Amino acid sequence: LDETEICGGCLRDTILDWEDELPQDDWIRAQEECAESDLVLALGTSLRIEPAGSLPTLAEKFVIINKQATPYDHHANVALTIRADVDYVFQKIMDSLDCVEKDWDKELEKK
Repeated sequence: LDETEICGGCLRDTILDWEDELPQDDWIRAQEECAESDLVLALGTSLRIEPAGSLPTLAEKFVIINKQATPYDHHANVALTIRADVDYVFQKIMDSLDCVEKDWDKELEKK
């Protein structure tokens, strides 16, 4: 059996490969949304793949959370750079807010 016979539908690859161009409508919207943002969070990315890597620079300020250094660590509008695993940082944030672990899938089903 191939995968289409197992799920009963068509498989569609939505991943962009290195040589693929960004979909124009999505690229324009991403630029507009970043430019209108007070703060953008760049989570777990080296920000090295252009042109998308520079999107956070369009915001008033941005935060970088990544294990390794990025080309934008010292950019003028970087509000904060954290060298750590994203999961670790967000767990600490949730702990500090006294948030309990939830089953988010069940929360989404309620809506």
